[in-house]
Amino acid sequence: MHQLSILFRVLVLFLVILSGCKKDKNAAEEIVVIANRGGSSISYIDAQSNQVVHTQTIPGSEPMYAVYAGEKDRLYVGDRAQSKVHVIDPATRQVESSIDVGKGVWHMWADGKGRQLWVANDLDKSLSVIDLNAGAVAATIPLSTKPHDVFVTDDGSRAFVSVFTGNDSPDSVFLFSTATYKKLAARAVGKDPHLFHQAKGNRLYVPCQSGNLFVLNGANLDEVKNISLPGAHGVNVSPDGKYLFISNLPGGQLFTVNTATLSVSGAPLPALLATPHNIVLNESGKKLFLTHSGAASNSVAVYDVANGVLTNGTTVSAGTNPFGLTFYKRSIE
Repeated sequence: MHQLSILFRVLVLFLVILSGCKKDKNAAEEIVVIANRGGSSISYIDAQSNQVVHTQTIPGSEPMYAVYAGEKDRLYVGDRAQSKVHVIDPATRQVESSIDVGKGVWHMWADGKGRQLWVANDLDKSLSVIDLNAGAVAATIPLSTKPHDVFVTDDGSRAFVSVFTGNDSPDSVFLFSTATYKKLAARAVGKDPHLFHQAKGNRLYVPCQSGNLFVLNGANLDEVKNISLPGAHGVNVSPDGKYLFISNLPGGQLFTVNTATLSVSGAPLPALLATPHNIVLNESGKKLFLTHSGAASNSVAVYDVANGVLTNGTTVSAGTNPFGLTFYKRSIE
């Protein structure tokens, strides 16, 4: 009987240890990374607690935007000051390499397959296409005008680029093949256009700060709808695809657009602070994170989200001039 009792205790202890191992194996971290343009740093915000858990300095840098490629489990940070894209291992939160790109690094985006990262270089008037498998620039695409925003489709087949004319005429959106790097289509839109492509329905949303939201066909850039939307700037779509969130950067507001009806939902929400800029949501879509940019700013706003409605706004202090941001969820075995 005594031996059976010992065996039973050993079995219980083994099951407890096994249970703990399984729990650790399934553990994950949910992080929002903020590129602090004026602080030469990036901030890691725990997306559950809304607390900054780490600040990583990149000496001599001007971080603009950050992109997480889940297939590679790597974070990419565009550095305007040094004309580089820094590759960061999120496990160690250290720069493991840096890739030289063009001058004037601005927006950038990676496809969902972990193949390519496209970078807009506005001073060079070019696009740098980084092969994420090789960790090097695969192509440099020259343009006749300044590129600004860029968005690569989730399937990695197409890239959209907004370009500025530099005068009073409308700015444009270009459509490129990611296989040949050739421009396939162009469409004139409003001034200061930004981009977000939704795979469902193959729609390209183009908020323009001049006061419009263009909804374009992602296959050929034909116009689907043009919605009046003052100061439209930063843009992101809820994970369920039902709602589009857009910041009114000069007007200090947030808009919600129903993607089924392509109509504005409710009244604009006054932003917590001035200059609401870029937007990202967490995996569940229950939280929205919003940078408030500016030379003296250090604030990121966080809202609860339910059925497209934003509530319970609060702020988190990041680095100086929080600019671009990205979300990732990854295992931490």
